[in-house]
Amino acid sequence: MNNAKNLDDGDEWMLAEDIPDIDFFFAQIFLRSFANNMENSVGTNYSKVLGVFKGKDLSFYYGGKDCLRFTNAVLDKIVDDPAFGEKINDNIVVLSDRMQEHAESIPADLSRASNAELAEIIEEHARLHTELYEWGWLSNATDMFYPEFTEFLKNYLRTKEASEEKVNSHFITLTSPAEKSAEALQHDDFLKLAIEVENNCDAAALLENDGEAALSALSPKSFASVQAYAEKYAAMGALWVLQPFPLGHYAVELADVFRSEKSPAQELERAAAELEQRRQLKTILLNELGVDEKHAKLFHVFSRFMLTKFHRRYAQLRTHYALRRVFREVEKRFGLSFVQSRFFLTEEFRLLLEGRLDPALAVDRGKFCVLYTEKGVAEVLTGEGAAGLAKATQKQIALDLTEITGQCACLGKARGRVKIILSAKDLAKMTAGDVLVAIATNPDVVPAMKKAAAIVTEQGGVTCHAAIVSRELGVPCVIGTKIATKWLKDGDLVEVDASKGLVRKLG
Repeated sequence: MNNAKNLDDGDEWMLAEDIPDIDFFFAQIFLRSFANNMENSVGTNYSKVLGVFKGKDLSFYYGGKDCLRFTNAVLDKIVDDPAFGEKINDNIVVLSDRMQEHAESIPADLSRASNAELAEIIEEHARLHTELYEWGWLSNATDMFYPEFTEFLKNYLRTKEASEEKVNSHFITLTSPAEKSAEALQHDDFLKLAIEVENNCDAAALLENDGEAALSALSPKSFASVQAYAEKYAAMGALWVLQPFPLGHYAVELADVFRSEKSPAQELERAAAELEQRRQLKTILLNELGVDEKHAKLFHVFSRFMLTKFHRRYAQLRTHYALRRVFREVEKRFGLSFVQSRFFLTEEFRLLLEGRLDPALAVDRGKFCVLYTEKGVAEVLTGEGAAGLAKATQKQIALDLTEITGQCACLGKARGRVKIILSAKDLAKMTAGDVLVAIATNPDVVPAMKKAAAIVTEQGGVTCHAAIVSRELGVPCVIGTKIATKWLKDGDLVEVDASKGLVRKLG
Protein backbone atom coordinates (compact mmCIF):
# COMPACT_ATOMS: atom_id res chain seq x y z
CA MET A 1 0.00 0.00 0.00
CA ASN A 2 2.24 2.73 -1.29
CA ASN A 3 -0.27 5.52 -0.67
CA ALA A 4 -0.87 4.69 3.01
CA LYS A 5 0.69 7.37 5.19
CA ASN A 6 -0.69 6.37 8.59
CA LEU A 7 -0.48 2.58 8.58
CA ASP A 8 2.90 2.51 10.33
CA ASP A 9 2.45 5.62 12.48
CA GLY A 10 3.23 3.78 15.74
CA ASP A 11 -0.33 3.97 17.05
CA GLU A 12 -1.24 0.37 17.96
CA TRP A 13 -4.49 -1.09 16.69
CA MET A 14 -7.38 -1.07 19.16
CA LEU A 15 -10.36 -3.37 18.67
CA ALA A 16 -13.46 -1.26 18.09
CA GLU A 17 -16.10 -3.91 17.42
CA ASP A 18 -16.59 -7.58 16.63
CA ILE A 19 -19.69 -7.86 14.44
CA PRO A 20 -20.98 -11.29 13.38
CA ASP A 21 -23.13 -11.81 10.27
CA ILE A 22 -22.29 -8.46 8.72
CA ASP A 23 -22.62 -7.24 5.14
CA PHE A 24 -19.28 -6.21 3.57
CA PHE A 25 -21.02 -3.60 1.41
CA PHE A 26 -22.67 -2.02 4.44
CA ALA A 27 -19.46 -2.21 6.48
CA GLN A 28 -17.27 -0.60 3.84
CA ILE A 29 -19.56 2.44 3.89
CA PHE A 30 -18.99 3.17 7.56
CA LEU A 31 -15.34 2.06 7.60
CA ARG A 32 -14.51 4.47 4.78
CA SER A 33 -16.64 7.29 6.16
CA PHE A 34 -14.69 7.15 9.44
CA ALA A 35 -11.49 8.07 7.62
CA ASN A 36 -12.91 10.40 4.97
CA ASN A 37 -16.20 12.05 5.83
CA MET A 38 -16.41 12.77 9.56
CA GLU A 39 -14.68 16.10 8.96
CA ASN A 40 -17.88 17.32 7.30
CA SER A 41 -19.64 17.32 10.68
CA VAL A 42 -17.01 17.50 13.40
CA GLY A 43 -13.98 18.86 11.53
CA THR A 44 -11.72 15.81 11.78
CA ASN A 45 -11.51 12.14 10.74
CA TYR A 46 -10.08 8.98 12.22
CA SER A 47 -6.52 8.68 10.91
CA LYS A 48 -6.73 4.99 9.98
CA VAL A 49 -9.25 2.18 10.10
CA LEU A 50 -8.82 -1.56 9.51
CA GLY A 51 -11.61 -4.04 8.86
CA VAL A 52 -10.84 -7.77 9.07
CA PHE A 53 -13.51 -9.93 7.40
CA LYS A 54 -13.65 -13.66 8.08
CA GLY A 55 -16.56 -14.78 5.95
CA LYS A 56 -19.59 -12.94 7.34
CA ASP A 57 -17.83 -11.83 10.53
CA LEU A 58 -16.06 -8.49 10.93
CA SER A 59 -13.59 -7.14 13.46
CA PHE A 60 -12.63 -3.53 12.92
CA TYR A 61 -9.91 -1.44 14.53
CA TYR A 62 -8.77 2.13 15.11
CA GLY A 63 -5.45 3.41 16.30
CA GLY A 64 -5.93 3.49 20.09
CA LYS A 65 -4.59 7.00 20.68
CA ASP A 66 -6.28 8.30 17.56
CA CYS A 67 -9.63 6.95 18.69
CA LEU A 68 -9.36 8.81 22.00
CA ARG A 69 -8.37 11.98 20.13
CA PHE A 70 -11.47 11.71 17.94
CA THR A 71 -13.71 10.97 20.93
CA ASN A 72 -12.51 14.09 22.71
CA ALA A 73 -12.86 16.20 19.57
CA VAL A 74 -16.55 15.31 19.35
CA LEU A 75 -17.19 15.67 23.07
CA ASP A 76 -15.43 19.05 23.22
CA LYS A 77 -17.80 20.43 20.58
CA ILE A 78 -20.85 19.12 22.44
CA VAL A 79 -19.68 20.43 25.83
CA ASP A 80 -18.75 23.82 24.38
CA ASP A 81 -22.17 24.09 22.74
CA PRO A 82 -24.94 21.63 23.72
CA ALA A 83 -26.86 22.85 20.65
CA PHE A 84 -24.29 20.94 18.58
CA GLY A 85 -25.38 17.77 20.39
CA GLU A 86 -29.00 18.49 19.49
CA LYS A 87 -27.92 19.12 15.90
CA ILE A 88 -26.39 15.62 15.86
CA ASN A 89 -29.68 14.14 17.07
CA ASP A 90 -31.80 16.12 14.62
CA ASN A 91 -29.60 15.22 11.66
CA ILE A 92 -29.63 11.52 12.55
CA VAL A 93 -33.42 11.50 12.30
CA VAL A 94 -33.60 13.51 9.07
CA LEU A 95 -30.83 11.62 7.28
CA SER A 96 -32.04 8.19 8.45
CA ASP A 97 -35.51 8.95 7.08
CA ARG A 98 -34.05 10.20 3.80
CA MET A 99 -32.05 6.99 3.34
CA GLN A 100 -35.05 4.82 4.15
CA GLU A 101 -37.28 6.78 1.74
CA HIS A 102 -34.82 6.03 -1.06
CA ALA A 103 -34.87 2.34 -0.19
CA GLU A 104 -38.66 2.27 -0.20
CA SER A 105 -38.61 3.69 -3.73
CA ILE A 106 -36.68 0.65 -5.08
CA PRO A 107 -39.02 -1.28 -7.42
CA ALA A 108 -40.28 -4.60 -6.11
CA ASP A 109 -39.33 -6.31 -9.38
CA LEU A 110 -35.84 -5.54 -10.68
CA SER A 111 -35.66 -8.39 -13.18
CA ARG A 112 -36.00 -5.97 -16.10
CA ALA A 113 -33.80 -3.24 -14.64
CA SER A 114 -30.64 -2.56 -16.59
CA ASN A 115 -27.23 -3.04 -15.04
CA ALA A 116 -26.79 0.74 -15.16
CA GLU A 117 -30.01 1.20 -13.17
CA LEU A 118 -28.81 -1.25 -10.53
CA ALA A 119 -25.54 0.67 -10.26
CA GLU A 120 -27.44 3.94 -9.79
CA ILE A 121 -29.49 2.48 -6.93
CA ILE A 122 -26.36 1.23 -5.19
CA GLU A 123 -24.48 4.50 -5.65
CA GLU A 124 -27.37 6.66 -4.41
CA HIS A 125 -27.79 4.47 -1.35
CA ALA A 126 -24.06 4.69 -0.60
CA ARG A 127 -24.17 8.48 -0.91
CA LEU A 128 -27.13 8.79 1.46
CA HIS A 129 -25.73 6.24 3.91
CA THR A 130 -22.34 7.96 4.00
CA GLU A 131 -24.05 11.29 4.64
CA LEU A 132 -25.93 9.68 7.54
CA TYR A 133 -22.69 8.38 9.05
CA GLU A 134 -21.16 11.86 9.05
CA TRP A 135 -23.60 12.60 11.88
CA GLY A 136 -24.92 9.20 12.92
CA TRP A 137 -21.61 7.96 14.29
CA LEU A 138 -20.89 10.95 16.52
CA SER A 139 -23.10 9.78 19.39
CA ASN A 140 -21.32 6.40 19.38
CA ALA A 141 -17.94 8.08 19.30
CA THR A 142 -18.51 10.02 22.53
CA ASP A 143 -18.90 6.95 24.72
CA MET A 144 -18.53 3.62 22.92
CA PHE A 145 -14.77 3.01 23.15
CA TYR A 146 -13.78 5.44 25.89
CA PRO A 147 -16.58 6.43 28.31
CA GLU A 148 -15.74 10.13 28.07
CA PHE A 149 -19.27 11.55 27.89
CA THR A 150 -20.42 9.27 30.70
CA GLU A 151 -17.48 10.26 32.90
CA PHE A 152 -17.95 13.96 32.12
CA LEU A 153 -21.56 13.82 33.33
CA LYS A 154 -20.73 11.59 36.32
CA ASN A 155 -17.94 13.96 37.38
CA TYR A 156 -20.53 16.74 37.47
CA LEU A 157 -22.83 14.56 39.59
CA ARG A 158 -19.93 13.82 41.94
CA THR A 159 -19.94 17.51 42.85
CA LYS A 160 -23.52 16.97 44.06
CA GLU A 161 -23.29 13.50 45.62
CA ALA A 162 -20.51 11.65 47.50
CA SER A 163 -21.87 8.11 47.14
CA GLU A 164 -20.69 6.45 43.93
CA GLU A 165 -23.71 4.16 43.96
CA LYS A 166 -26.01 7.19 44.08
CA VAL A 167 -24.00 8.85 41.32
CA ASN A 168 -24.69 5.82 39.13
CA SER A 169 -28.36 5.88 40.10
CA HIS A 170 -28.68 9.60 39.35
CA PHE A 171 -26.88 9.15 36.06
CA ILE A 172 -29.32 6.40 34.98
CA THR A 173 -32.30 8.56 35.94
CA LEU A 174 -31.06 11.71 34.21
CA THR A 175 -29.99 9.98 30.99
CA SER A 176 -33.03 7.73 30.56
CA PRO A 177 -35.07 8.82 27.50
CA ALA A 178 -38.37 10.58 28.08
CA GLU A 179 -39.86 8.85 25.04
CA LYS A 180 -40.03 5.27 23.83
CA SER A 181 -37.29 3.98 21.55
CA ALA A 182 -38.03 2.25 18.24
CA GLU A 183 -37.34 -1.03 20.05
CA ALA A 184 -39.90 -0.22 22.76
CA LEU A 185 -42.48 0.76 20.15
CA GLN A 186 -41.94 -2.60 18.44
CA HIS A 187 -42.48 -4.33 21.79
CA ASP A 188 -45.72 -2.36 22.22
CA ASP A 189 -46.84 -3.59 18.80
CA PHE A 190 -46.05 -7.15 19.85
CA LEU A 191 -48.08 -6.81 23.04
CA LYS A 192 -50.97 -5.38 21.03
CA LEU A 193 -50.69 -8.42 18.73
CA ALA A 194 -50.84 -10.66 21.80
CA ILE A 195 -53.94 -8.83 23.06
CA GLU A 196 -55.60 -9.30 19.67
CA VAL A 197 -54.78 -13.02 19.62
CA GLU A 198 -56.07 -13.33 23.18
CA ASN A 199 -59.31 -11.52 22.28
CA ASN A 200 -59.75 -13.93 19.38
CA CYS A 201 -59.62 -16.78 21.94
CA ASP A 202 -56.46 -18.20 20.34
CA ALA A 203 -54.09 -18.06 23.34
CA ALA A 204 -54.83 -21.70 24.21
CA ALA A 205 -53.88 -22.85 20.70
CA LEU A 206 -50.43 -21.31 21.12
CA LEU A 207 -49.94 -22.82 24.57
CA GLU A 208 -51.05 -26.32 23.54
CA ASN A 209 -48.96 -26.53 20.34
CA ASP A 210 -45.42 -25.71 19.25
CA GLY A 211 -44.20 -23.32 16.55
CA GLU A 212 -45.65 -24.00 13.11
CA ALA A 213 -48.22 -26.43 14.54
CA ALA A 214 -49.55 -23.62 16.75
CA LEU A 215 -49.96 -21.38 13.73
CA SER A 216 -52.16 -23.90 11.96
CA ALA A 217 -54.44 -23.93 15.03
CA LEU A 218 -54.96 -20.16 14.97
CA SER A 219 -58.10 -18.53 13.65
CA PRO A 220 -57.73 -16.90 10.21
CA LYS A 221 -57.96 -13.46 11.82
CA SER A 222 -55.14 -14.14 14.29
CA PHE A 223 -53.00 -15.82 11.63
CA ALA A 224 -53.34 -12.77 9.37
CA SER A 225 -52.33 -10.48 12.26
CA VAL A 226 -49.21 -12.56 12.98
CA GLN A 227 -48.30 -12.43 9.30
CA ALA A 228 -48.74 -8.65 9.22
CA TYR A 229 -46.54 -8.20 12.29
CA ALA A 230 -43.86 -10.52 10.87
CA GLU A 231 -43.83 -8.58 7.60
CA LYS A 232 -43.59 -5.21 9.35
CA TYR A 233 -40.60 -6.29 11.44
CA ALA A 234 -38.93 -8.79 9.08
CA ALA A 235 -35.81 -6.63 8.80
CA MET A 236 -35.21 -6.68 12.56
CA GLY A 237 -34.76 -10.45 12.63
CA ALA A 238 -32.88 -10.63 9.34
CA LEU A 239 -30.23 -8.08 10.30
CA TRP A 240 -27.69 -7.78 7.47
CA VAL A 241 -27.24 -11.15 5.74
CA LEU A 242 -29.59 -13.56 7.51
CA GLN A 243 -33.17 -14.59 6.80
CA PRO A 244 -36.22 -13.16 8.60
CA PHE A 245 -37.68 -15.09 11.51
CA PRO A 246 -40.16 -17.78 10.39
CA LEU A 247 -43.75 -17.34 11.54
CA GLY A 248 -43.23 -20.15 14.05
CA HIS A 249 -40.77 -17.91 15.92
CA TYR A 250 -43.57 -15.45 16.72
CA ALA A 251 -45.85 -18.28 17.83
CA VAL A 252 -43.22 -19.28 20.41
CA GLU A 253 -42.81 -15.65 21.54
CA LEU A 254 -46.56 -15.22 21.91
CA ALA A 255 -46.81 -18.41 23.93
CA ASP A 256 -44.12 -17.06 26.28
CA VAL A 257 -46.22 -13.92 26.79
CA PHE A 258 -49.27 -15.97 27.68
CA ARG A 259 -47.26 -18.05 30.17
CA SER A 260 -46.04 -15.00 32.05
CA GLU A 261 -47.61 -13.77 35.27
CA LYS A 262 -48.91 -10.55 33.73
CA SER A 263 -51.29 -10.39 30.79
CA PRO A 264 -50.13 -8.53 27.65
CA ALA A 265 -52.54 -5.71 28.56
CA GLN A 266 -51.01 -5.43 32.03
CA GLU A 267 -47.50 -5.47 30.55
CA LEU A 268 -48.46 -2.68 28.13
CA GLU A 269 -49.83 -0.63 31.03
CA ARG A 270 -46.71 -1.31 33.12
CA ALA A 271 -44.39 -0.05 30.37
CA ALA A 272 -46.42 3.15 29.96
CA ALA A 273 -46.52 3.73 33.72
CA GLU A 274 -42.77 3.21 34.10
CA LEU A 275 -42.04 5.66 31.28
CA GLU A 276 -44.17 8.30 32.97
CA GLN A 277 -42.49 7.55 36.29
CA ARG A 278 -39.05 8.02 34.70
CA ARG A 279 -40.14 11.38 33.31
CA GLN A 280 -41.34 12.55 36.72
CA LEU A 281 -38.26 11.26 38.56
CA LYS A 282 -35.99 13.06 36.11
CA THR A 283 -37.78 16.39 36.66
CA ILE A 284 -37.70 15.96 40.44
CA LEU A 285 -34.01 15.00 40.48
CA LEU A 286 -32.94 17.90 38.27
CA ASN A 287 -34.56 20.25 40.78
CA GLU A 288 -33.31 18.46 43.89
CA LEU A 289 -29.70 18.43 42.70
CA GLY A 290 -29.89 21.97 41.37
CA VAL A 291 -28.53 20.94 37.95
CA ASP A 292 -27.56 24.08 36.03
CA GLU A 293 -29.01 24.87 32.62
CA LYS A 294 -25.98 23.82 30.59
CA HIS A 295 -25.64 20.42 32.25
CA ALA A 296 -29.39 19.85 32.04
CA LYS A 297 -29.07 20.36 28.28
CA LEU A 298 -26.14 17.92 28.15
CA PHE A 299 -28.13 15.25 30.02
CA HIS A 300 -30.92 15.80 27.49
CA VAL A 301 -28.51 15.42 24.56
CA PHE A 302 -27.23 12.16 26.03
CA SER A 303 -30.72 10.78 26.59
CA ARG A 304 -31.74 11.65 23.03
CA PHE A 305 -28.64 9.82 21.74
CA MET A 306 -30.32 6.65 23.05
CA LEU A 307 -33.41 7.33 20.94
CA THR A 308 -31.78 8.55 17.75
CA LYS A 309 -29.33 5.65 17.70
CA PHE A 310 -32.31 3.28 17.56
CA HIS A 311 -33.97 5.42 14.92
CA ARG A 312 -30.82 5.11 12.81
CA ARG A 313 -30.46 1.38 13.35
CA TYR A 314 -34.07 0.58 12.45
CA ALA A 315 -33.78 2.72 9.29
CA GLN A 316 -30.55 0.93 8.37
CA LEU A 317 -32.08 -2.51 8.85
CA ARG A 318 -35.17 -1.67 6.79
CA THR A 319 -33.01 -0.08 4.10
CA HIS A 320 -30.73 -3.08 3.77
CA TYR A 321 -33.67 -5.42 3.74
CA ALA A 322 -35.01 -3.51 0.73
CA LEU A 323 -31.56 -3.59 -0.91
CA ARG A 324 -31.66 -7.39 -0.89
CA ARG A 325 -33.63 -7.12 -4.13
CA VAL A 326 -30.69 -5.37 -5.78
CA PHE A 327 -28.13 -7.87 -4.53
CA ARG A 328 -30.34 -10.78 -5.61
CA GLU A 329 -30.11 -9.45 -9.17
CA VAL A 330 -26.32 -9.11 -8.93
CA GLU A 331 -26.21 -12.64 -7.55
CA LYS A 332 -28.22 -14.06 -10.46
CA ARG A 333 -26.53 -12.08 -13.22
CA PHE A 334 -22.97 -12.91 -12.18
CA GLY A 335 -23.28 -16.39 -10.67
CA LEU A 336 -22.39 -15.33 -7.14
CA SER A 337 -23.74 -16.49 -3.79
CA PHE A 338 -25.95 -14.15 -1.77
CA VAL A 339 -23.04 -13.18 0.51
CA GLN A 340 -20.50 -12.93 -2.31
CA SER A 341 -22.76 -10.53 -4.22
CA ARG A 342 -22.08 -7.94 -1.53
CA PHE A 343 -18.27 -8.20 -1.40
CA PHE A 344 -17.52 -5.16 -3.53
CA LEU A 345 -16.69 -1.54 -2.79
CA THR A 346 -19.28 0.99 -3.89
CA GLU A 347 -17.35 2.11 -6.97
CA GLU A 348 -16.60 -1.50 -7.93
CA PHE A 349 -20.28 -2.30 -8.44
CA ARG A 350 -20.47 -0.07 -11.50
CA LEU A 351 -17.33 -1.65 -12.93
CA LEU A 352 -18.81 -5.10 -12.26
CA LEU A 353 -22.15 -4.20 -13.82
CA GLU A 354 -20.40 -2.69 -16.84
CA GLY A 355 -18.41 -5.87 -17.37
CA ARG A 356 -15.09 -4.29 -16.38
CA LEU A 357 -14.50 -6.22 -13.14
CA ASP A 358 -14.10 -9.95 -12.66
CA PRO A 359 -16.91 -11.21 -10.36
CA ALA A 360 -14.56 -13.94 -9.12
CA LEU A 361 -12.90 -11.21 -7.07
CA ALA A 362 -15.67 -11.70 -4.50
CA VAL A 363 -14.90 -15.40 -4.03
CA ASP A 364 -11.57 -14.91 -2.23
CA ARG A 365 -12.86 -11.85 -0.40
CA GLY A 366 -15.82 -13.84 0.84
CA LYS A 367 -13.46 -16.28 2.55
CA PHE A 368 -11.06 -13.80 4.15
CA CYS A 369 -10.00 -10.24 3.42
CA VAL A 370 -9.11 -6.94 5.05
CA LEU A 371 -10.09 -3.41 4.14
CA TYR A 372 -7.58 -0.71 5.07
CA THR A 373 -8.72 2.87 4.84
CA GLU A 374 -7.40 6.33 5.58
CA LYS A 375 -8.08 9.68 3.95
CA GLY A 376 -8.15 9.05 0.18
CA VAL A 377 -7.15 5.37 0.54
CA ALA A 378 -9.37 2.28 0.44
CA GLU A 379 -7.67 -1.01 -0.35
CA VAL A 380 -9.01 -4.54 -0.05
CA LEU A 381 -6.38 -7.26 0.45
CA THR A 382 -6.61 -11.04 0.40
CA GLY A 383 -4.05 -13.80 0.91
CA GLU A 384 -0.74 -13.10 2.62
CA GLY A 385 -1.18 -9.33 2.57
CA ALA A 386 -4.46 -9.62 4.43
CA ALA A 387 -3.05 -12.15 6.89
CA GLY A 388 -0.12 -9.86 7.69
CA LEU A 389 -2.33 -6.89 8.50
CA ALA A 390 -4.73 -9.02 10.55
CA LYS A 391 -1.82 -10.46 12.57
CA ALA A 392 -0.78 -6.95 13.59
CA THR A 393 -4.06 -6.57 15.50
CA GLN A 394 -3.67 -9.67 17.68
CA LYS A 395 -3.05 -9.23 21.41
CA GLN A 396 -2.84 -11.55 24.39
CA ILE A 397 -5.82 -11.39 26.76
CA ALA A 398 -5.58 -12.30 30.46
CA LEU A 399 -8.48 -14.59 31.37
CA ASP A 400 -7.38 -15.96 34.79
CA LEU A 401 -9.70 -13.61 36.67
CA THR A 402 -12.41 -14.09 39.30
CA GLU A 403 -14.29 -10.95 38.30
CA ILE A 404 -14.44 -8.41 35.50
CA THR A 405 -15.73 -4.86 35.37
CA GLY A 406 -17.64 -2.69 32.93
CA GLN A 407 -20.06 0.22 32.92
CA CYS A 408 -23.42 0.18 34.67
CA ALA A 409 -26.13 0.42 32.02
CA CYS A 410 -29.11 -0.52 34.21
CA LEU A 411 -29.07 -0.80 38.00
CA GLY A 412 -29.65 -4.05 39.84
CA LYS A 413 -28.13 -7.32 41.01
CA ALA A 414 -28.80 -10.89 39.87
CA ARG A 415 -27.40 -14.41 39.79
CA GLY A 416 -27.81 -16.96 37.05
CA ARG A 417 -26.28 -19.39 34.59
CA VAL A 418 -24.47 -17.90 31.62
CA LYS A 419 -25.79 -18.27 28.09
CA ILE A 420 -23.57 -16.88 25.34
CA ILE A 421 -25.87 -15.26 22.76
CA LEU A 422 -24.01 -14.13 19.65
CA SER A 423 -26.96 -14.03 17.23
CA ALA A 424 -30.54 -15.18 16.74
CA LYS A 425 -29.18 -18.69 16.08
CA ASP A 426 -28.54 -18.94 19.85
CA LEU A 427 -32.04 -17.96 21.01
CA ALA A 428 -33.19 -21.53 21.66
CA LYS A 429 -30.69 -22.09 24.50
CA MET A 430 -31.90 -19.10 26.53
CA THR A 431 -34.27 -19.84 29.43
CA ALA A 432 -35.89 -17.51 31.95
CA GLY A 433 -33.43 -16.49 34.68
CA ASP A 434 -30.25 -17.03 32.65
CA VAL A 435 -27.60 -14.33 32.39
CA LEU A 436 -27.30 -13.27 28.77
CA VAL A 437 -23.67 -12.68 27.77
CA ALA A 438 -22.92 -11.19 24.35
CA ILE A 439 -20.32 -9.33 22.35
CA ALA A 440 -23.09 -6.80 21.77
CA THR A 441 -26.85 -7.10 21.33
CA ASN A 442 -29.04 -6.34 18.33
CA PRO A 443 -32.79 -6.35 17.65
CA ASP A 444 -32.69 -10.01 16.61
CA VAL A 445 -31.81 -11.17 20.17
CA VAL A 446 -34.40 -9.12 22.07
CA PRO A 447 -36.52 -12.28 22.70
CA ALA A 448 -33.59 -13.64 24.75
CA MET A 449 -33.07 -10.31 26.53
CA LYS A 450 -36.67 -10.46 27.76
CA LYS A 451 -35.87 -13.74 29.56
CA ALA A 452 -32.59 -12.58 31.12
CA ALA A 453 -31.98 -12.11 34.83
CA ALA A 454 -29.07 -9.87 33.81
CA ILE A 455 -27.24 -8.83 30.65
CA VAL A 456 -23.46 -8.56 30.18
CA THR A 457 -21.74 -7.35 27.00
CA GLU A 458 -18.17 -6.91 25.84
CA GLN A 459 -18.79 -3.78 23.81
CA GLY A 460 -20.83 -0.64 23.84
CA GLY A 461 -21.25 2.64 25.69
CA VAL A 462 -24.26 3.73 27.69
CA THR A 463 -26.14 4.58 24.49
CA CYS A 464 -25.71 1.07 23.04
CA HIS A 465 -28.53 -1.35 22.21
CA ALA A 466 -28.05 -3.45 25.36
CA ALA A 467 -28.10 -0.38 27.60
CA ILE A 468 -31.27 1.05 26.12
CA VAL A 469 -33.23 -2.21 26.03
CA SER A 470 -32.12 -3.26 29.52
CA ARG A 471 -33.44 0.01 30.94
CA GLU A 472 -36.76 -0.42 29.15
CA LEU A 473 -37.02 -3.99 30.46
CA GLY A 474 -35.68 -3.18 33.93
CA VAL A 475 -32.95 -5.84 33.66
CA PRO A 476 -29.56 -5.30 35.41
CA CYS A 477 -26.93 -4.71 32.74
CA VAL A 478 -23.14 -4.31 32.61
CA ILE A 479 -21.62 -3.24 29.30
CA GLY A 480 -18.11 -2.73 27.93
CA THR A 481 -16.42 -5.58 29.82
CA LYS A 482 -14.10 -6.22 26.84
CA ILE A 483 -13.69 -9.99 27.46
CA ALA A 484 -17.02 -11.42 28.74
CA THR A 485 -17.61 -13.96 25.95
CA LYS A 486 -13.99 -15.13 26.15
CA TRP A 487 -13.86 -15.28 29.95
CA LEU A 488 -17.23 -17.01 30.42
CA LYS A 489 -18.84 -20.10 28.89
CA ASP A 490 -22.34 -21.52 28.80
CA GLY A 491 -23.39 -22.84 32.20
CA ASP A 492 -21.04 -20.76 34.36
CA LEU A 493 -22.76 -19.46 37.50
CA VAL A 494 -22.22 -15.72 37.87
CA GLU A 495 -23.33 -12.81 39.97
CA VAL A 496 -23.92 -9.52 38.20
CA ASP A 497 -23.79 -6.41 40.38
CA ALA A 498 -24.68 -3.88 37.73
CA SER A 499 -24.84 -0.99 40.17
CA LYS A 500 -21.08 -1.40 40.66
CA GLY A 501 -20.34 -2.63 37.11
CA LEU A 502 -19.08 -6.01 38.43
CA VAL A 503 -19.44 -9.57 37.11
CA ARG A 504 -18.21 -12.37 39.40
CA LYS A 505 -17.77 -16.09 38.77
CA LEU A 506 -19.40 -18.21 41.47
CA GLY A 507 -18.64 -21.64 40.07
